[in-house]
Amino acid sequence: MARIRENIKKMSSYKPPLEGRSKGGYLLLDFNEMTIEPSPKVKKALKEFIDSGRLHVYPEYGDLDSKIADYAGVESSQVMTTNGSDQGIDVIIRALVRDGDKVIIPTPGFAMHYQSAESQGAEILKPLYRKDLSFPLEEVLDLIGGEVKLIILANPNNPTGTAISREDILKILKRAKEKDIAVLHDEAYFEFSDITAKDFIKDFDNLFITRTFSKTFGLVAARPGYVLSQEKNIEELLKIRGPYDVNMFAKVAICAALEDLEYMKSYVKEVMEKSKPKLEKFFRENKVKFWPSAANFLLIKPDNQKKAIEILKSEGILVRPRKGFNIEGTIRVSIGTLKDTNSFIKAYSKVLKD
Repeated sequence: MARIRENIKKMSSYKPPLEGRSKGGYLLLDFNEMTIEPSPKVKKALKEFIDSGRLHVYPEYGDLDSKIADYAGVESSQVMTTNGSDQGIDVIIRALVRDGDKVIIPTPGFAMHYQSAESQGAEILKPLYRKDLSFPLEEVLDLIGGEVKLIILANPNNPTGTAISREDILKILKRAKEKDIAVLHDEAYFEFSDITAKDFIKDFDNLFITRTFSKTFGLVAARPGYVLSQEKNIEELLKIRGPYDVNMFAKVAICAALEDLEYMKSYVKEVMEKSKPKLEKFFRENKVKFWPSAANFLLIKPDNQKKAIEILKSEGILVRPRKGFNIEGTIRVSIGTLKDTNSFIKAYSKVLKD
């Protein structure tokens, strides 16, 4: 057998229950995807690309970074397009962390943060979200120092939905900069929460931001994402990202999606201003425990997790079971259109009657 590093041997692979889920006619409320198709402009652009005679040619990105920069409100030199935000996370960690270094990841958190850090041989420090799932600010601040090389903040956090205030982000950035520690601010749900650390880039050379086009633009199958940071940091990260890691389907889809921002904004408005309040009201009226969320999902605590999931599946709806400290026996429910929410409420009413 090849000499695989010992830290890799100790890891478990991340195997989300994805296979076959899109073929069963289910309403997919399990992976926080957009519940409608992306903008018609995206589909049109992709069809045109397929017929363009360029499938056998290496990618050419043109002004892609500039278009993303215009959308994000930064300079094009502060952008690196990636193969999903997962690649952005991985590249940042590879650039900053080596065997034996410590990485702070408030827990529970996003699986890819742990996987990328563990693959580098890092020791992960896990300050725990509190019982009410609020962010453990003081615990994080107390850990900053020593052999810590990176702090990872998911904001809003997945799976808890917890938001971190800009004031708390700034406190962490300042303390981390004093200790020469980097901060990765994962903004996968930015369009839903409208929370960003983007404005801090100019003052903090230790800040890296990852984002995705999956959650609100519906481009998850093409895997487009991007990183925001100071220009000198982007230059270093580009030494790690491959020259053709971002495929042309992603490039074409990004450009088309950015030409139809109203489509995305309309979906976000429906989710956050109609669907989510209606679902929260339903849970409150029926005394179903749930936690406040700044994203397009809610974490709920049914009386019987397994039975609730089975009933929902029998009604044609998939949700995501969660486990771990403070979230044992919970279910994460993605929120889509008002039609989707009505379907979920009808199905969950049967859970309540069981």
